[in-house]
Amino acid sequence: MSVLVIDDHQLVTASLVMALRAHSLDAHRCPVFDVEGVLDEADKHTPGLALVDLELGNGDDGRPRDGADLVGPLCQAGWSVVVVSGSTQQERVAAAIAAGANGWVPKSESFDDLLNAALAAANGKALLTPEQRKQWLALHRESSRRAADVHGRLDRLSTREREVLERLAQGQRAATIAQEFYISLATVRTQIRSILTKLDVGSQLEAVALHQDARR
Repeated sequence: MSVLVIDDHQLVTASLVMALRAHSLDAHRCPVFDVEGVLDEADKHTPGLALVDLELGNGDDGRPRDGADLVGPLCQAGWSVVVVSGSTQQERVAAAIAAGANGWVPKSESFDDLLNAALAAANGKALLTPEQRKQWLALHRESSRRAADVHGRLDRLSTREREVLERLAQGQRAATIAQEFYISLATVRTQIRSILTKLDVGSQLEAVALHQDARR
């Protein structure tokens, strides 16, 4: 069976590929991490098992690459996907499982546990019980609902209010923001009050937390 290991940590990947090959599996490291590149690489092999890390470093634009984005396309291409990640953000794991992943193996597990999970998945074993999958899907629905609420509130902001919120999230004070935009301090304070009202929060800290939630 073909096994594609999609992980930006070369030492872990090399060790896992060697161990899988020792069990007579046709294992390969995927050298790219964007969706199009991964699918191009996957097309070189007969669909089998893909081990996907959720955290794949940053892309050329500096933004984090999320392995969860690869799960759906790989499943649609006929691959069985297992998420292998050090991420403790359950919402991201839930998103991967909702997209079709067979299961999740945290990197906090021993290498032998990781290998055994990969071997079990390669042999067609489900890594989640029906009840566990049901719980992950329920978590995904709830996190999706929260995300929609956050984005809906942020959409209420004007372009300038978004810029002010971005500066607040960077730790800038109102006076500094006023100087940057060549406006009065009173105007910035009015904009901040408008931001709090539109976001339905009681403080700048809550507004910044909402902004950061939307960027995860």
